[in-house]
Amino acid sequence: MGVLITGLVFFIGVHLTRVLGIKALVVKVTGEALFAIFYSVLSTIGLTLIIYGQILAHPSVNIWWPPAWTRTLALVAVPLSLILIIATYLPSHIRSITRHPMTLGVFFWSGSHLLANGELASIVLFGAFAVWSAILLVEGYWRGGHFARPGQLWADLTAVLLGLLASALIAYFHMQLFGVAVVEFASNRTAPGI
Repeated sequence: MGVLITGLVFFIGVHLTRVLGIKALVVKVTGEALFAIFYSVLSTIGLTLIIYGQILAHPSVNIWWPPAWTRTLALVAVPLSLILIIATYLPSHIRSITRHPMTLGVFFWSGSHLLANGELASIVLFGAFAVWSAILLVEGYWRGGHFARPGQLWADLTAVLLGLLASALIAYFHMQLFGVAVVEFASNRTAPGI
């Protein structure tokens, strides 16, 4: 669990530097280019430690047993979160309206997974991301601002199609990727006697 927590501290900590007012001080000392390198390296180390720490932490103790509806909620929230994340990189109405689609997407993904998982390692992982994204959302909406350009319909359609495709692929390969089956597809079932 220590590796997972260390990774979360590195990854989330470096992503909170602006909110905490540390970024301006570090950039003043190091310069923008060196800060960007520092930011990227710490983010990569943090993400690597998160993945490795999550693998090491399993299986971990169950804290609670989530009801079945939480898995259904995650099946709806994950496609929505992926649509929002993809819309971040496109000149979409989604991006213009939400103003912080990436952070909102991370919040929906982590929040739904937090509700749908009852074991300690998952609670630590998804809870940390849910709290971090909630802090960024509150700060972002409080600060205000918006994207200068209006959205375009092709970008919205692209975000929706790619988000749905990505979520279908993740759902299909979720067992192989993360060790937990999301849905059991008919093609995966074996007919009796075969």
